[in-house]
Amino acid sequence: MKYRPSRRTRRFGIGAAAVFVLAGMNGPALYRFSSDKYHAYKINQPEYKAENGHWDVVDVPEAYRINTIHAALLHTGKVLLVAGSGNNAKNFAAKSFRSVLWDPEKNTFTNIPTPKDLFCSGHSQLPNGKLLVAGGTQRYEKLRGDVEKAGGLMFVHNENPDKPKTLPAGTRFTGKENGKTFESKDPILVPRAKKTTHRKGKVTVTASTARVYVEALRKGRKYQTGTEDNYRISGLKGKDKRNFYGIAQKLSFDKKDFQGIKQAYEFDPDAERYVPVDPMNEARWYPTLTTLQDGKVLAVSGLDEIGQVVPGKNEVYDPKTNKWKYLPKKRFFPTYPSLFLTDKGRIFYTGSNAGYGPDDKGRTPGIWDPKTNRFDVVPGISDADALETSMSVLLPPAQDQRYMVQGGGGVGEDPKSSAKTRIVDLHADKPRFRDGPDLYAKVRYPSSVILPDDTVLTTNGSGDYRGRGATNVLKAELYDPKSNTARAVADPLVGRNYHSGRCSCRTAGS
Repeated sequence: MKYRPSRRTRRFGIGAAAVFVLAGMNGPALYRFSSDKYHAYKINQPEYKAENGHWDVVDVPEAYRINTIHAALLHTGKVLLVAGSGNNAKNFAAKSFRSVLWDPEKNTFTNIPTPKDLFCSGHSQLPNGKLLVAGGTQRYEKLRGDVEKAGGLMFVHNENPDKPKTLPAGTRFTGKENGKTFESKDPILVPRAKKTTHRKGKVTVTASTARVYVEALRKGRKYQTGTEDNYRISGLKGKDKRNFYGIAQKLSFDKKDFQGIKQAYEFDPDAERYVPVDPMNEARWYPTLTTLQDGKVLAVSGLDEIGQVVPGKNEVYDPKTNKWKYLPKKRFFPTYPSLFLTDKGRIFYTGSNAGYGPDDKGRTPGIWDPKTNRFDVVPGISDADALETSMSVLLPPAQDQRYMVQGGGGVGEDPKSSAKTRIVDLHADKPRFRDGPDLYAKVRYPSSVILPDDTVLTTNGSGDYRGRGATNVLKAELYDPKSNTARAVADPLVGRNYHSGRCSCRTAGS
């Protein structure tokens, strides 16, 4: 007789099968859930805390929560957290710019009125205890595919040696050959032409040039151009119609990079407010500011008001006069280069950078003298093609002049990342990078701070460009400069794979 299972048995079997199917479908999620629960349990055990330390989350009230891009410890013991628009284009469009002052001792917060978008500005400590903040965002980038109007760079020329001219935002330029009209997005000052008197009284005039970003009046591919053209400027009369004109190459739907601003401010820690000072000579998005031995501040690189890397035109801020002055000679750096003032008054460029600009220019580490423009290459760095988005730190004690470069990745959206640490002693007869212990992972954007015991805490980062592909690296380690060894410590609770504010626990400006 053939066996037939009972109805109850069949129901049980079907139910069990369903459970197994659901478990199979949800296995990864169930595994992650159980793993997360176990991880949370493990890291809160006394033995684990004693061995690895422990992370706590600061309970920030809702009204003070910002996407901190920059952080600076002030002489008052408070920390200035600067978001600007916080890497959020909607905030930028709404002109919602934020800074928050945090008192770690009292765990209190204060909203600070923020005059401009200081997202991707530069900042550096001044001898009087104030913080210089310069540059920031004039326009967000638009990636290819997000650009709705044809646009690009317009070179505006002036052949009149007797007068400059300011053209307001919205000035229209119409091509003589293509007949297409574009308008400027910002005001532009076109200097007077240069008049030169030669021997025997001969006079020549060289047209001046200014640059401005322009866009088509309407959306659509039919408004782009493919070749160079001369452009008439609307609203001009008389001789101005002949003396002032525009020239542009292709005006298209190519990717549009960020644009910078010239504005600069001193943050007064006692008055707890931003005080405007003279603007920089160059607009800069993502510049580096470095305080020099005489208390002046060097500003280098950044993307300018049309989204191009500032071409080596570096300048110095004098806090006594609140004014900026160009260095006499040019030195090109990619955006946000990591610069340190050495004990001999020169500038050490570690090679770390944020990467806008050509991949074969300005990326070699070296020691630079801004006064003479002499640049001595420091050789030996490993993964030399993966210095973009690396971290650099002056190892304690500072008087030893030993520097470490950590991690990094390939130029632009290259997915390459590195686990290398590279150490150089600038007091050596012939300074040269040598590898230190590898990091906890191949990582871009790691963050490091020097702790009171002279160890270096390094955390987080991403395995790919800007955290692409959910590549958070939830790891941390302590490096001991004395023994040249590193050990793992408690894993971070929060992923920080791109911008993340950080400041030293030791001294303001470290």
